[in-house]
Amino acid sequence: MNNGLDATHSVDFIGLFRAIGDVLFGSSSGTGASTTALKLHASIVSIENNAPFYLINFFAKYAIFAFLFSIAMIFVVILYAMRYKKIYDKVMAKILPSDGETESISGNMENPKWKLVEDHINSDDANKWKLAIIEADIVLSELLDTFNLPGNSIGEKLKAVSVNEFSTIEEAWEAHKIRNAIAHEGSEFLINQREAKRVIGLYEKVFREFEII
Repeated sequence: MNNGLDATHSVDFIGLFRAIGDVLFGSSSGTGASTTALKLHASIVSIENNAPFYLINFFAKYAIFAFLFSIAMIFVVILYAMRYKKIYDKVMAKILPSDGETESISGNMENPKWKLVEDHINSDDANKWKLAIIEADIVLSELLDTFNLPGNSIGEKLKAVSVNEFSTIEEAWEAHKIRNAIAHEGSEFLINQREAKRVIGLYEKVFREFEII
């Protein structure tokens, strides 16, 4: 199909507009008016005859565009799925080594490092609440290592993280700051179990985003 109509299906739109103008505003002579009316009629008949061709041409162009756009979106989704799978496998290999995997009752993989964190936070020993936070921060560090981010410390790597790829970045920052306070103040840092569980909950949101627990 040609881009547009061929000569046999063309419409003289300029002549049509002139004819309409002559009809509305008058013509210099009766013969001119008659000729104008005939031209107007011919143009209207031409539009009626060619309307299907215009519609076919219009929808053909946009159907091709829609088809190409759909193919492009499918391609993007496939690339994203492949990238996500690659990152997920890399994270699980780092966080959940094969020799430490255990099967939970529900059939899902249970992360032994997170199980240790839960054991500590549910203990009656206040020192273990702090240890739970430190252990959770180690898991966070291992998670960040899989992103190949610049920097040596967790803080430097968190600064380099893209919010679009790490929606729980604020939770990670808050939890890590409390871990730093524990590390710097040691036994002088006081925390009750309720607050410690809240901090562990922040880590949990991060780890669930990346499906490592």
